[in-house]
Formats: sequence, structure tokens, C-alpha cells
Amino acid sequence: MAFVRKKSGGNYGGYYQLVESRRVDGQPRQKVLLHLGLHPTVEDALKKWPREIKKLRRDAVQDREGVPESHDSAVGMRTFYRDCLKRADSFDRQADELEKKLARLRDFKATGVVPSTGRLV
Repeated sequence: MAFVRKKSGGNYGGYYQLVESRRVDGQPRQKVLLHLGLHPTVEDALKKWPREIKKLRRDAVQDREGVPESHDSAVGMRTFYRDCLKRADSFDRQADELEKKLARLRDFKATGVVPSTGRLV
């Protein structure tokens, strides 16, 4: 059975992990299944991650729409436009990673790895 653990530190005063506890050679060991970030419960992550993914995708589209087709020939703006495209790619990568985490969390929930409450222990 998994539980949510709070870890101290970081810029926000702490973050949360979905952890599974098991015994190895008679000793308790904890394995991190998934990092929940700032979300203190599984339900909170399940509720807010889809919104975060949409926001990241929207930000990527906005950055790409601001770059004209002929951005390489724009004198003085070439670096700015390249940075916009890099930032858009970064937003897409973050959204992809978050979608993978969301799918894993849903799988954990469906298979019963996560308790029905998913609350901090």
C-alpha cells in the first residue's frame, strides 16, 4: 500500500511524494513511486494536473504564434524569436512529462496501489 509523504526543503517549504513501504532483508525500505510536487494528496494532483497541462500547452501555442514565419531574417529580433521557440518547446516537454505522471497516477489509483483517500500520512 502506498502513502503520501511530505519532504521538507525546496523553494516552497516542502513537496510531496507517493511512496510505497516494503521490507528488504527484514528492514523497512521506502520506494518513491511518483513525485506529487506541491500537491498534498493524490486527489489534489489528479484534479489539478490536467489544468496545469492545459496551461502549459496554451503557453506553448502563444509563444509559437508570436514568432513570424520569417523570424530568421528579422534583424535584431532573431535571438528573441529563437528564445520564444525554445520556451515553447520547453512548455511542451513539461506538459508531456506531466501527462506521463498523470497516467501513472491514474494507473496506481485503478490498480489499488493508492488508498482511496490518498492522504498525507
